[in-house]
Amino acid sequence: MLVEFNQLPPHARFWMFTSDRLLTQEEIVSLNDELSLFVQKWTAHKQDLNASFSLIDNAILVVGVDESQTGASGCSIDSMTKEITRLAQQVNIDWLNRFSIVIKSSEGIMTANANTLKELFLAGKINEQTLVSNSLLSNFDELKTNLYLPIKDTWMNRYLAV
Repeated sequence: MLVEFNQLPPHARFWMFTSDRLLTQEEIVSLNDELSLFVQKWTAHKQDLNASFSLIDNAILVVGVDESQTGASGCSIDSMTKEITRLAQQVNIDWLNRFSIVIKSSEGIMTANANTLKELFLAGKINEQTLVSNSLLSNFDELKTNLYLPIKDTWMNRYLAV
């Protein structure tokens, strides 16, 4: 059952997928429609999941589920992953590369691969204070407060070493 994303409780379980490029507005509309249909019918052992999703900054997809009534099972997680993969292929993006990050810099929002951070740093496009998406979040509250952190405060700071 589709619920409002901001209504998910602090203990909600979530999965975060970062695109390898920014999505267009047309793609976002299409993905919102298709993800809404999927989440409305998403179940675990024939029980509706109270779930939602959010597309953040045209690149980050977060799928969350309130497991207080029905928990996500292996099969339900597999079905979500298959749907995410299908939708990614439909718009020609990669949501499953764990090195994809979103950067908020003076140049705006962009996506990058963590392996290119040193190059961006040396070119002066980012610095230690530049905000990057935090893929090591452990709970829904952190998602709301720490989705972006300065590079120096993340595991990615090692890529800035000269």
